[in-house]
Amino acid sequence: MRNINTASGSVNTENMGITLMHEHVFNLYPYYKEKENTEYVKKQIEKLMAYNVGTIVDLTPYAKIGSYKNFINQCDINIVCAMGFFLDKYVPASYKNASVSDLVEKLSKKVEIGIGENKYKPGIIKIAASSSKLSDRQMRFFEAAVILQKKYKIPIATHSPFGGLEHLKTLLQMGAIPEHIYLSHLENEIDSKNFDFKIDEIKDVINNHANIVITNFGANDRGSRYKSSIRLIEYLKKSEFLSQTLISADSNWRWKGNALKLRDSQFNGAEKTYSYVFDFIIPALKKVRFTDHDINQMLISNPKRIFDF
Repeated sequence: MRNINTASGSVNTENMGITLMHEHVFNLYPYYKEKENTEYVKKQIEKLMAYNVGTIVDLTPYAKIGSYKNFINQCDINIVCAMGFFLDKYVPASYKNASVSDLVEKLSKKVEIGIGENKYKPGIIKIAASSSKLSDRQMRFFEAAVILQKKYKIPIATHSPFGGLEHLKTLLQMGAIPEHIYLSHLENEIDSKNFDFKIDEIKDVINNHANIVITNFGANDRGSRYKSSIRLIEYLKKSEFLSQTLISADSNWRWKGNALKLRDSQFNGAEKTYSYVFDFIIPALKKVRFTDHDINQMLISNPKRIFDF
């Protein structure tokens, strides 16, 4: 039990409640769309109130959080803000060639002082890579993340659509604490042809005491993505690995012209809004005999443990 940073202040982990561990609240939008964007976010958050969600973890490391000030002041859900590093094409110029010590100094100020004029303090570190082989820059980012994790007792969340096991091994070699790391998107590598091979990699992640978050169950129960993700999570339950498993929606969007485009919702079926977890994933899990205890473990107990250093 400890206090963690959120956009609206310090919150005790006992009060996190149902928690979505991989979301994007602070998406970028054109300045002239502030009203429409804020209304959209508020509408999606309000849907979560019916499901008694207490906390959302935003994993947008370069977000302009200050542009959401009005929304934050009106929001009744805890939002944990992120700092850290995303893929190379998004890296700020001031980070690109910075040394590990410089990166640690820059991000330490965010933890101790806050981000922007409103001093929003981050509560999680995001790192990202799209292959198992890390560049020199990514190695610096990983090392800085490990130092910050240990210095401030903040969890690390990864973007690992490919090479997740190698990302974890690198973090552990640098001294990271695996119980407070969770890897995203490992399910995206799995299909019916490579399941047995890929499940061994996920077993290695679990056996190294790290955690995984599954966000992609597709848009309907007929697709291959749905079938592979359900097969994976059934395996995790059968193997008694649910204590290291999380579920979330990874909802995010972009504005194109005057239209808001919700990512991963271009097909007919379930939309990847925040409530995707409750409207689609949980009903799917109950079809394969997941209990309320199983679901609460992934949405309440596991998030709290990851933040409880």
